[in-house]
Amino acid sequence: MAKQNKNNDNENLDESVETEETSATQNDLMEKYFAVSVLRDFVLPDLLDKDTPELLYWAGKDLSRRLAIQDMNDLPNVFKNAGFGELEIASQTKASYKYVLSGPEVIQRFNLNNDDPEFSLESGFISETVQNTLGAACMGSFTLDLKNKVVNILIQIERN
Repeated sequence: MAKQNKNNDNENLDESVETEETSATQNDLMEKYFAVSVLRDFVLPDLLDKDTPELLYWAGKDLSRRLAIQDMNDLPNVFKNAGFGELEIASQTKASYKYVLSGPEVIQRFNLNNDDPEFSLESGFISETVQNTLGAACMGSFTLDLKNKVVNILIQIERN
């Protein structure tokens, strides 16, 4: 019986250490993301002023090219690893793809920006990646779902 208690104690200790490690990792990620968010959501808009959305959109397209993301099926993993949030396809037609961007990173950006965050970088990134995958010109735009704190991204495909 004493051995069983010892094992239970070890299991509890393991769970406690695992929870502390997970919490520390999440805090570390949020702190790192916060620095990027400050630059992106406050410093760049101050520098770029009214040109912020357009320049961030084209920067997103350029970033996709530089990272050589050639397959739009890779986008959810890339977004997660980049700290952009959780990306999923909501619907698709021959003329468009609709994505939903959500997660703690997105909620944090809504909270930091008084429900008016800018997601042109993500729209450009997705647009370029879809364009590379399909071989057709694409343009992206986004709308904010303030109630649910998610971003709807529409990629329109120009097919000949």
